[in-house]
Amino acid sequence: MADTNIKASQSQDCGTFLLDVVGQFDYDDLAVKWTSANRRSNGEIDALIESTWKEAAERSVRENRMLYNGNLCRLVDIGFEGPKLLLTLGPVTFQEFLGTNLTHSDLRLAHGQDVLADPLGVSAAITTNDQFVFMGLRSQKVFYHAGRIHPIGGVLELSQPQGPLPNPFRAMVDELAEEVNLPGHCVKEIVCVGLVRDKHIVQPELIFDVAINADFEAVRCAVAQAKDSGEHVEFIPIRNHPAAVVSFIEQRYVELTAVGLATLLLHGLKHWGSGWFASTQGYLRSLI
Repeated sequence: MADTNIKASQSQDCGTFLLDVVGQFDYDDLAVKWTSANRRSNGEIDALIESTWKEAAERSVRENRMLYNGNLCRLVDIGFEGPKLLLTLGPVTFQEFLGTNLTHSDLRLAHGQDVLADPLGVSAAITTNDQFVFMGLRSQKVFYHAGRIHPIGGVLELSQPQGPLPNPFRAMVDELAEEVNLPGHCVKEIVCVGLVRDKHIVQPELIFDVAINADFEAVRCAVAQAKDSGEHVEFIPIRNHPAAVVSFIEQRYVELTAVGLATLLLHGLKHWGSGWFASTQGYLRSLI
């Protein structure tokens, strides 16, 4: 896969998101390295993070929103070892994420990129047996991307500081179980197809392409029993066809998150080729 996996010297500007890495990485093509180095900071930034968290905690009580300060995995560096994508990760918290990327991403302009939390996210285009790709409509109770169309996914968590290295593939499968109530044995294929960043919050996100052994209606019926079923108010099916995906993006563009758009475009790149990817981007630029 070495000839098809690309890390550009400069990110490709794709409108609402930046494309840092594109390719097709199987489980064995993605490696993780850990560093104990923390995000760079100073007293002013730390105070801003604390005050932002205090305001958010008060808001979460007032508006009944979900808020939890978990231990996450910060993306420190991206590299290649032969055909393998190598991600260097380090420790960070959701509190730092909220106080930097989510609310003050402009800190990087004055202090540099490495003051941001930059937790690594995982998102997936999920294709069902009856050939639908589906995404979730986010609940108003979640703390970011509320009310927007976004892929199934989450942020890579650090469960035990001295435990095994975090694994993005395993994290993505876990998200399917927690958000969709889809057990791991229903995953027929899972491939990482790229790494992107929302241009507004510049959080890095690994995009996966997943085929599951279930029809869309079965997924919809099972979601109510999912551990994190409250994150979405509904799931939206998109016919797995090149023209149908373009039509969906055109009609629902305002509701789509940047990562949602990136996920659909990289799904199309994998299944319908670079011509579809380039022409779709050009068409969307002419309309939006």
